[in-house]
Amino acid sequence: MMNTTKILTFSELVPYTVIGGVVTLIDWSVFSISTLLLGIQYQVALIVTYFIAGSIHYLANKFITFHCHAKQAGTQVSLYMIVGLMSLGISLGVITLFVKCFAINQLGARVLTTLVMLLPNYLLHKHITFSKKLFAQPPVNAQSYIN
Repeated sequence: MMNTTKILTFSELVPYTVIGGVVTLIDWSVFSISTLLLGIQYQVALIVTYFIAGSIHYLANKFITFHCHAKQAGTQVSLYMIVGLMSLGISLGVITLFVKCFAINQLGARVLTTLVMLLPNYLLHKHITFSKKLFAQPPVNAQSYIN
């Protein structure tokens, strides 16, 4: 019998990866346009992309990946923002480290930062933002599956 409390469940990993891929493309596109075409400093561009991509990421993962239909939307959005700000702070440190200490170009540093933050972000959102222990789920109505 499969243990459902594993860190990564296949039923969450596939949609999380697909959603993450789409959101990452949006993130990297906005980051590239901001830094290369508009000349915005890479740390500022990272902040901008976090808010744009984060909004899409929140909604898609709430309903598709984690199937979270909790009614405490305000609390959940607040937690998402706190987790996102913590992640942003770490990401700013990581991208700056890659650019300043390892002389990696800004886009390469952005890609590496995304890879470094993938698992920590998944775990934080799974166990905090979309935690079924923290947020009561409405009762499942068997009739909704029949209709």
